Amino acid sequence: MIHGHGDDAFRYDAIKMNFSSNLPGFADLTALKAHLATKLDVVGAYPEPEATTLEAMLAEELNIPQSHILVTSGATEAIYLIAQLYRGYASVIPQPTFSEYEDACRINGHIVSYYDNDDMEVLPDNRVYWLCNPNNPTGNVMLKALMSHVIREQRAYTFVVDQSYEGYTMKSMLVPNEMLDCHNLILLHSMTKQYCIPGLRLGYVTASPIIIDRLRLLRQPWTVNALAIEAGKFLIENHIEVIPDKQAYLNEARRLHTALSQLPGLMLMDSDTNFMLCYLERSHSAHLKQWLIDNYGILVRDASNFHGLDNHCFRVSAQTPKENEALIDAIKEYLRNY
Repeated sequence: MIHGHGDDAFRYDAIKMNFSSNLPGFADLTALKAHLATKLDVVGAYPEPEATTLEAMLAEELNIPQSHILVTSGATEAIYLIAQLYRGYASVIPQPTFSEYEDACRINGHIVSYYDNDDMEVLPDNRVYWLCNPNNPTGNVMLKALMSHVIREQRAYTFVVDQSYEGYTMKSMLVPNEMLDCHNLILLHSMTKQYCIPGLRLGYVTASPIIIDRLRLLRQPWTVNALAIEAGKFLIENHIEVIPDKQAYLNEARRLHTALSQLPGLMLMDSDTNFMLCYLERSHSAHLKQWLIDNYGILVRDASNFHGLDNHCFRVSAQTPKENEALIDAIKEYLRNY
């Protein structure tokens, strides 16, 4: 695990506005908290060894057979299980992207390629492609039709498509019940991201029953805790929306992107999501991060430790309009002085 994932607010005492996580900080968790307060007795007993009741509810929601789904302790557990399942394979991981793919693959003896053309000519056919879509940290989304075509045409390879941020874009995503014939596809989903509950660690995998069964054989029992299971069941059963107007939020993210793009000395990559990758032309991201903390209590994500990025890169995620305005003004002041 790299040092410096997003949302390292725990390292600082005076954070007032947190833009470093890709999740909105204003999600309404009132109903979920009230429900969990009535379920605290579950901590006195073991949870289900496999979260089968939650899997059944998800399968019904997604209109897929239950044999195609595995609930995990966040998408991260799924990433490490998949890397273990394909131990010793070649893994192609286009950069920049989420670092845990590479970490999990190296721990499990994979040959790691960053999608270099020279590598493609010599890599063995036992190959896994890891695709983050929407991609972290760039926020770009690959075309659904193109991805579906490539996965179906290249059935000799396994494709792991991490759709953890699928709820934060209006672009079309791969849909599990449309891809049941693709036995070389593993889709990752994150209830952690969808419902803004990173402290509960909850995700799931959709894939062919053969892959799901093999992943089950590798995992430890009780990896998904009882409160997380209760939370997942409640959220699905009640169709909870923790961000009532997702379109308005994404519109605000676009406004933030436009405003930051207009600041002299700052460049932004196009983004299809609520988060965006920024590039400082003159200064360094670590200096900006510390200056924003010291002067405004604002936390951004120093993105210099993503493979393929340098020390001019940082990432922010849209928050409330008031907070976004504060960020714009603070960065504007910084750019005038550095």
